[in-house]
Amino acid sequence: MNDGTAKLDVAIAWLARSLGGWRFPALAIFTLLFFVALLIGLLAIPPTDAGVGAFARDVRTWCFNYDPATGEMDWFYVLVMLSKPMALAGLIAAIWHSPLLDACHRGKGEIALIAGIALIGVGVVGISFVFAGKPNTDIDGEYPFPAERIRTDIAPPEFTLPDHTGEEVSLADFQDQVVVVTAVYATCGESCPIILSTLRTVTDQFEEYHDELTVLGITLDPERDSPEDLHSLADRHRVGAPLYRLLHGDPDEVNRVLDEFSFARTPIGDRGQIDHANLFIVIDRQGVIAYRITLGDRTENWLSRALEHLLSEGTEQ
Repeated sequence: MNDGTAKLDVAIAWLARSLGGWRFPALAIFTLLFFVALLIGLLAIPPTDAGVGAFARDVRTWCFNYDPATGEMDWFYVLVMLSKPMALAGLIAAIWHSPLLDACHRGKGEIALIAGIALIGVGVVGISFVFAGKPNTDIDGEYPFPAERIRTDIAPPEFTLPDHTGEEVSLADFQDQVVVVTAVYATCGESCPIILSTLRTVTDQFEEYHDELTVLGITLDPERDSPEDLHSLADRHRVGAPLYRLLHGDPDEVNRVLDEFSFARTPIGDRGQIDHANLFIVIDRQGVIAYRITLGDRTENWLSRALEHLLSEGTEQ
């Protein structure tokens, strides 16, 4: 018992020295810098359909609003993703500058060891994401879409809201069409660009059906999002009318529609950020909710299969 207590005291003392000294901030700074280097490296790797190139392509799509069809990226998101860890590393260096300077004066051996640990940690995480990003698929290499098993028959809420062009929009306007409903907001810098990029990639596969397909994006921030904000969002992500309609309106009415569609959302702090559900609601030609698909590894495939399934229903009769 005494021996165990002594070892625990030694461990606590070592942890306290590490957190209060220079090792912890040094490890954090090196980790952030190597993470930035990893992102820059992924920007330089040519995208492919397999291996590291596929991982690089997926990171660009998720983080930098990369469009695989054109090879274009939103460099604003690149700047944001690279500047955040650099700014955090600078803040840590400023707070712990005295112990870090003392460590540099005493010698570089232990600093090199800390840097090596950080490099290994970032490398292990990067490699794990490469392999973790290869979820199970069926024998054809695609995700099986259980069209009938997961299909629902739920009536969507009724509403009439203006879109980003100023036109009034109601679900009744799209009779005998397939409609995808999602929720985004203009200042979102994380999942909303992925939602719009995914939608654009999928809808591009059905150009011959664009007169039978509509995407409605309801604002998650009706108190702040103006028509101009949503118009800018549509232009930035190349999701224009009439195929895409970004909806806004009276906050009480918009929030009612979001609630009845079950788009969960929670404001974060006072900077206008929102933690929200990343959801695609697919409405069939009969005007009922057929599928609810969440953002994830299989989203693009399942959303594509859902649209293919529902659009073809109008040609089988």
